[in-house]
Amino acid sequence: MTRCLACNGILKAGESTCYACGDEVPKAVAANPWNKKFSFFINCFFVASLLLTVASFFTDRTPPFSICIAVSVILLFVKRSADQLREKKT
Repeated sequence: MTRCLACNGILKAGESTCYACGDEVPKAVAANPWNKKFSFFINCFFVASLLLTVASFFTDRTPPFSICIAVSVILLFVKRSADQLREKKT
């Protein structure tokens, strides 16, 4: 059950205008299927960067710890944005 954005009146599924105020009902936009895939890949890269950050403590064959932690923080912000994009409904 949806509500009118102007008057908060209850709208049925098939209505195109609000019965109380006459405003048009906004059309629902289908989510882009690429958003889910992009979010999955970003999550995989984020987990890989965390594992590489932990590995940088124990071996010299990895990039320096400061670079690993910087990449992990950047991927964390990208991950949050990708998750919000995936959950966006309209």
